[in-house]
Amino acid sequence: MPSRAVGITAALAGAVAYGVNIVFARMATQQGVSAADLVFLRVFLMMGAVAATLALAGGSLKVETRDRPLLILVGITSGCLGLAYFFAVSFVPIGIAAVIFYTFPLLILIASPFIDGERFTLQRLGVFALAFGGLAIALGPTLGGIDMRGVLLAALASVLAASQFFAAARAGARISPAALLFWSHVVIMPIAGLVALANGLGQLSALGGAWFAATMTMLGYLVGFAFQMLSARNAPPALVGLVFCLEPVVAIVTANFVLGETLSAPQMVGSLLVLTALVASSLAELRREPKPA
Repeated sequence: MPSRAVGITAALAGAVAYGVNIVFARMATQQGVSAADLVFLRVFLMMGAVAATLALAGGSLKVETRDRPLLILVGITSGCLGLAYFFAVSFVPIGIAAVIFYTFPLLILIASPFIDGERFTLQRLGVFALAFGGLAIALGPTLGGIDMRGVLLAALASVLAASQFFAAARAGARISPAALLFWSHVVIMPIAGLVALANGLGQLSALGGAWFAATMTMLGYLVGFAFQMLSARNAPPALVGLVFCLEPVVAIVTANFVLGETLSAPQMVGSLLVLTALVASSLAELRREPKPA
């Protein structure tokens, strides 16, 4: 199979895994498991998976001293992102959290001219305006009946995801993938642990009754991350980003079947506008990708 096809297939699988992952995270929190406990547990699983991979395939976890501040930044943004998004879906339905969270590619698009020195275009501004309008339509009519903690946490997760992108892009150019993955999760561990302690940590006892939802959450994260890395190695970033626009759709559809959550007409229209903005921005970036020789 050609490399590009492998990348697209992996991106599709990753988008589905991530979309399913967040639905079962909400189910687990509804069954009494803390969002912080879920993040804490997946840190151990990811570190174990990386260690096992290195033991089988070889590799090094060495990081140069000058790169450690960047590595710590990736860990902090990743840990806070996971906590914010998982806590968001414990307060608001998946559809609301997803449509807010998945504006982060547009935040990246808007921030790039200021951070990477790219040219700011009217097209970027138009795409962002379309997404903002979609959010206003989706959230406006029902804002009074929505738990604002979930809305603010989903918005915070979106900002953190954009920040993580810029930090990881720089770290990935200087640190091996295995070292970046392992040590960033070492940084995440005390963050998630402290939040779990602040929430009592006794909620871990709820895992017995929520074992299926918790297991699906962990598997979705591990499988999604593995396929995301595979897609990034075999397809252009803009093409991978376009395929990952499927992720919020998977989350919303899965939430409908698994949790019985449905979107109102304004929420559906607003979500479609945000998704249209995501696809438009990804297509624009794809056209800018240099063609292979």
